[in-house]
Amino acid sequence: MPGKKPSGARSLALELIKRVEKDQAFLDRLIDSFQNKSNLKEVDRRLLSELAYGTIRHRRFLDFYLEQVLDRGINQTDLTTRSILRLGAYQLFFLDRVPARAAVNESVELSAKHARPIINAVLRKLSERRDSLKSPDDLSDKTARLGVKYSHPDWMVDLFIRRFGEGEAELLLAANNQRPETTLRVNTLRNSREELLELFEKHGVESAAGQYSPLAIRLKGRQYPGLLPGYKEGLFAVQDEASQVVVLMLSPKAGENVLDACAAPGTKSLEIFQFMDKKGLLVSADINGARLSLARKEAGRLGLEGFETLVQDLTEPLKLKEKLPDGFDRILVDAPCTGLGTIRHHPEIKWHRTPEDVPKLAELQKKLLKNLSRRLAPAGVLVYSTCTATSEENEQVISALTSEGEFQIDDPAPHLPQSALPMIRNKVLQTLPDKHGTDGFTAFRLVKRTNKI
Repeated sequence: MPGKKPSGARSLALELIKRVEKDQAFLDRLIDSFQNKSNLKEVDRRLLSELAYGTIRHRRFLDFYLEQVLDRGINQTDLTTRSILRLGAYQLFFLDRVPARAAVNESVELSAKHARPIINAVLRKLSERRDSLKSPDDLSDKTARLGVKYSHPDWMVDLFIRRFGEGEAELLLAANNQRPETTLRVNTLRNSREELLELFEKHGVESAAGQYSPLAIRLKGRQYPGLLPGYKEGLFAVQDEASQVVVLMLSPKAGENVLDACAAPGTKSLEIFQFMDKKGLLVSADINGARLSLARKEAGRLGLEGFETLVQDLTEPLKLKEKLPDGFDRILVDAPCTGLGTIRHHPEIKWHRTPEDVPKLAELQKKLLKNLSRRLAPAGVLVYSTCTATSEENEQVISALTSEGEFQIDDPAPHLPQSALPMIRNKVLQTLPDKHGTDGFTAFRLVKRTNKI
């Protein structure tokens, strides 16, 4: 189709894919920015999301097939060329509604004139020969086979196998490639879950009560929360159900002094303040002031203003406005981590993270926990959580703290609804996408002894 301009969705998807690889950008933030600045129709907004997320999610699988019809390694091509090839290959393998000829032609039109012959030739070969090419199942090495089939790096595949066993690891790898449902947290200061479900039903929005959190509603199909009834009125916030359960473990109460550390963008802070009925002191702290400012903006929409924010390095002594001689009653440390439990929402994590990140982040987590635990009052509760499953970032971090004898692991079960108890094993919360349909969290509830032993 000479002279035909590529669709806006495809050209924007190409820019997103390039930015994610070149700048190690977060796809969800980029795509929100791109969609807000574009005048795409709803159908094209959906196509943009499908193409960008799908191409990044299945990158290794696509490269495996592309390299069978390329005369060089995919990374020996320039960034624009390999991004176009991946985008075209994704449409050929995963979008049945896009005819193969259209996928090839649209991809060619995205490229500079000098690159069009190679893109045209490679994608046409792929379209014609894909059923006769080697498949991932033909690979003899177990790690490589699973890594290519489910588009994960080898080190991540090995990590999941060591942690969960081969069978469970394969289920987890497959689940990581599924598009997650959108989950909401009901703002109980303005309505109940039953009322919000009724409002959605009245407006034809398919939804259902969450399984584990009494505040959760799961949306069916692809819904944009900002366009839902009740959004402008602050009747709900977007929050994964496992994330909601972490705050239930903390069990904050009205009138208490609570610290939410590493809080940006403030989603858990606002759930905490909701449970506190906006009574007491909540300090929402993070080193990233720009992201922490999002909490105040969201608080205005939800009617949850009144908490304090603190921007500082949390490995250093806290610079609080108010003196707390006895310390905080409750502290949540939602530590920065490798984020391997959020791959469904952030597929770029697969390509941005390295094995070296695990011990590096574990050291930071230990420093954070040691410093912040000092500010907990005797008999106070501290919840340590990560959205990853590595033992280095979880059990080993907690062991370093409890070995000193001042803290003991507390059973979170009495503080959770009956429906959430399957998430608890040996006093530890562990959620997995394949088992629970949530992000993968690991969380510990700790109590500070009144007297060190």
